[in-house]
Amino acid sequence: MRRYMIIAVAVFVLLACGACQSPDPQPEKVGTSRLAISAIVDDRDTRAGSDDYKHDRFIKDRSVIRVVNTVNYATPDFSDGAGYQEYIYTTEGVEWDDDQPNFLPLKAGTQPGDPDRVDPEGGFDWDQIVPTSNAFVFEAACFPMNYTYFNAVTTDQSQVENFWSADLLLAHTRQPLSDRYGLLKLKFWHVFSMIRVELKLPIASEDADSGFPADNGEDKTVKRVVLTGMYVTYSTRYAESISNYGRRAVVGTSDGGRQDIVMYRLPDGDDITEENGQKYLHCVFAAIVPTQQIRTQTALLELDINTIVGFDDQTMGEQKIEMKTYVFQPDVAIDMMQGNITVLNLSSDSRTSTPVLVSATVKPWSEAYTEIDLTPLTTQKP
Repeated sequence: MRRYMIIAVAVFVLLACGACQSPDPQPEKVGTSRLAISAIVDDRDTRAGSDDYKHDRFIKDRSVIRVVNTVNYATPDFSDGAGYQEYIYTTEGVEWDDDQPNFLPLKAGTQPGDPDRVDPEGGFDWDQIVPTSNAFVFEAACFPMNYTYFNAVTTDQSQVENFWSADLLLAHTRQPLSDRYGLLKLKFWHVFSMIRVELKLPIASEDADSGFPADNGEDKTVKRVVLTGMYVTYSTRYAESISNYGRRAVVGTSDGGRQDIVMYRLPDGDDITEENGQKYLHCVFAAIVPTQQIRTQTALLELDINTIVGFDDQTMGEQKIEMKTYVFQPDVAIDMMQGNITVLNLSSDSRTSTPVLVSATVKPWSEAYTEIDLTPLTTQKP
């Protein structure tokens, strides 16, 4: 009979697993000590809704974690080929009654779509794990979509695959010596920040010679939104002491310079509302970045928007529409916090059509949004 080390993994909420724990608090080995991981998490892969973009779940057959047993407070190395063990979130080889996915040892060299990705002989061996002081210390990283290590977030997050791939989840656990061969619990946290832009534009009437037209089928009025001048590289402060199951501090660095990031358009964010006879176009964009300071007096967003610029004389007075680039430049402080979402509500100035800040707030990644009014100030790109 083989003895496995079971690891329960949860995003944000550490799940209890009393049935999985040994009643004997003393270390006990039965047979060999080759280890596998079983993750006890809610399976929300089929969940739908407006919050799905927040990526508060593991993705079956895609999410991979890399786990390192650190010794004497060493910095873990999650780069490709370093001294970690990899586990994939899958139902392959799972024999629990509910058949929910769990993290099991990943077979080296396999790719998404391969039929056999679990290595029964892989994973940690408890007898090879080295303690630090009175505990076994583990650091773990989850790469949700593309499980290769990255030291900079992608600058094109316009597609959901790239958007989710920019996310990084980290976990820190100290397992007492008395719990050797027992259940190892990992609590993962989002360690970057998200910026969410909610745009509300008045729709011009059909005889207007300026303003914004309505969407024309797949021809969207708002073409794209770009987050400008952001740090894309990051540093994890492993030298800092944190509590068990705590979140590591991760901050943006200047190593990769300042880059522009094309934001992801939420597929269920487009809408049209009417207020006092005026129709409004709504759309929502988001991007994931290392936590950093949002600068004032400097462009934060560039918005490519179809704009009415008069009438086309050759088509009997049909509106002439051109794409214009507008710039949003904050003149008031806007906060960005690790593991939180900065929500910017933008509208347009009634005279110049330039984007203005209606409200802004910072909310935990896993909670709904509220609004805090700020002074609407902005400038237009020359």
